Amino acid sequence: MGDNKKGGDLMRVNEVPLPQRTPKARPRIKSNIQLAPLTMRRKGFLPYIQRILDSYLTDRTIWFTGMDGKRHAKAMEAGVPQGSVLGPVLWNIAFDKVLNLADDDEKSDIICYADDTLIVSTGKDRRHVRLRTSMLLIKVIKRISELGLKVSTEKTEAMLFHGKEVKVFPRHITVGEAPIDLAPSIKYLGILIDVHWTFSHHFRYIEEKANRVIRALNWLMPNLKGPDERRRRLFANVIMSVILYGAPVWGDVLATSRLLPALYRLQRTVAQRVISAYRTVMCKRIYEQIKARIEDGDLLTDGVRKEIKDAEFMRLCERWREQLERPNTPGELTKMAVVPRLEAWLSRDSGSSMSFHLTQIFTGHGSFGKFLAKIGKRVDTTCVFCGEDMDDVHHTIRDCPMWDTQRITLRRKLGLARDFTLSDVVEAIVGSEDCWRTFSAYVEEVMREKEDEERRRERARISSSSSTGDDEPG
Repeated sequence: MGDNKKGGDLMRVNEVPLPQRTPKARPRIKSNIQLAPLTMRRKGFLPYIQRILDSYLTDRTIWFTGMDGKRHAKAMEAGVPQGSVLGPVLWNIAFDKVLNLADDDEKSDIICYADDTLIVSTGKDRRHVRLRTSMLLIKVIKRISELGLKVSTEKTEAMLFHGKEVKVFPRHITVGEAPIDLAPSIKYLGILIDVHWTFSHHFRYIEEKANRVIRALNWLMPNLKGPDERRRRLFANVIMSVILYGAPVWGDVLATSRLLPALYRLQRTVAQRVISAYRTVMCKRIYEQIKARIEDGDLLTDGVRKEIKDAEFMRLCERWREQLERPNTPGELTKMAVVPRLEAWLSRDSGSSMSFHLTQIFTGHGSFGKFLAKIGKRVDTTCVFCGEDMDDVHHTIRDCPMWDTQRITLRRKLGLARDFTLSDVVEAIVGSEDCWRTFSAYVEEVMREKEDEERRRERARISSSSSTGDDEPG
């Protein structure tokens, strides 16, 4: 990466050598390698390695059976075996002559990754930067042509980095005979770099890309009859790898970016899919400490590492608790149940995973009269099974007589009092995987019956409306 510390202009050009070879492309590369022993010595090739490469490129013959059924021989002029380590090695040796073109110019540099070639030129004066870049481009294109390759102008990009005070700057540079317009951003190694290093183009790009991945994975993770939470976390890691690609490069800029809320929305969507939640639900310090211990000469035993991790875990819980306990924030039901036992909740066994119906119980967003009335699906909040005025989470799991028999078994296994709360349930289940499974099975049975009843009532309502419409005179 080029950096103009003097505040001048920086021009960056992306050259793409394509494998559009002439018939003699490989022999040219071969001759370049054989005539460049200095390159191999400078790169630290041992003499016997040089002899091996020379042997590989000399007198190679391919034997094959022709249409006449006879065996024929043909001199090998190009190619290496599929997957051979020699391919990249020979390419690096041959392309080294291109990279050396900027050695004599301290204000220019050439960087190559695979077949992407990046030319960086810096300077205070735009005219001289443009001239220096154009001259270096001519040399690079000529050297690439000598290797039997061709530069693709269609994939070539150019960008001018400049200060805010610059008002007039060139609109294009010339690659060969083709003008290349200066772009507001270029994509290099998967990251979109813009003129002012705000990464705004990159954030919009990853937002669109992550949304496409989320839509694709949503088909694999339905809330009902989908994979469990552990497998959902695996899918979530796929999405997070897309979002966090190149984070060490743009992480510091993100903290002040106006697009940060959009990335938070993506993260929220992923978290909702992991725990099978409704869309209405809201939702390096360890390395630094270990590094400091090493610099102080401390012995890093397993106990010391565990001590550091435990301390950071408690600090994380305190920060979450401080944020969750702020007044007038959503999710009151969830916070009252989980926050007092936050450490135990986060440390529970991997088998104690959330499901679609468990999430409804812990958030209050599901087949409850109170919630359905709130979102306009019902005209009242009454319980359809017992007629109670307020059908909410506590009425469903504790009070409704529809499930008295199942509730007796639940209370006995979890050790709950008659007037238990959701908070009491959390205290009982976070420390026991068996208790978690017992409560989860109870919730699945109850919520499925509630959903079936809601669907039956909805079908009856639709059928009644249709019958009324048929009886009206035309």
